[in-house]
Amino acid sequence: MLWSSSVLFRKNIEQHSHNVHEMIICLTGSVNIQLNDEYYNLSPGHSVFIPAQYSHAIHVVKSAETTLLFACIDLPTFDSLSTPTNRLFLNTISTGKFLINNTSKSVNNNTNTLLAAAKELVNIPQSASPLHASLKEALFLKLLFTHISGAGYEENTNELASLRISKAQNWINSNYALDITLAMVAQQVNMSRSHFARQFRQHSGYSVIDYLLKVRCDAVANLLASSNADITEIAFSAGFSNLSHFYRHFKRRYGITPRAFRQMNNHQDITVINKLA
Repeated sequence: MLWSSSVLFRKNIEQHSHNVHEMIICLTGSVNIQLNDEYYNLSPGHSVFIPAQYSHAIHVVKSAETTLLFACIDLPTFDSLSTPTNRLFLNTISTGKFLINNTSKSVNNNTNTLLAAAKELVNIPQSASPLHASLKEALFLKLLFTHISGAGYEENTNELASLRISKAQNWINSNYALDITLAMVAQQVNMSRSHFARQFRQHSGYSVIDYLLKVRCDAVANLLASSNADITEIAFSAGFSNLSHFYRHFKRRYGITPRAFRQMNNHQDITVINKLA
């Protein structure tokens, strides 16, 4: 269920938490929000998204009459709003990222959009009508996306994505001998397969499968240069299950066959190779 209320705010709310996601938009005046032991000031057009169970307090600034819009949504309804397009946004904010949109103290397009959507939400009749419920959900999503835009989502998600892709690469580097699938790697960083695949290629320059093959070939190359183990055994130990597949990809990466690679390294008395980029 999604419900909203516009409140003329006169009394402080002490530290508390609840089992719904709560969005607060400052319509007039000013309030201070205590969240995770930090304090933030909200002016008109600024907002805060408080995930369920996050402890918070609200303190009115006495010098101005303050009106707040509270929009609360239970977890099942919030999850039902998820689509392939918005899933990453919703997951990101519900886990505590981009909570505060108060970076701009002047009126701008973002605050104007937020205020306009908030006033539309206030004016929807209190009704059990499915149509009114749908309108509320659409406006809530508009508020939410405007909020995360003003909270710096576009500027910061590249850094977040880079950290996730680095984590995925490190996991592949440590587990390349397993029977790895795209879904398995995506699960390590809590992303959908399709979105993870796009992000991985964008940030690494490789598809997930090509990166895995690169890591496996590099592992084989190091073992060829540093041991006398059988080439077939080395290939299998690195995660290759098909020898013709292994020979094809190794030659594509190094330009020569595994046997020629070993002979070249033995001839040059090289025991450890540097991995290619």
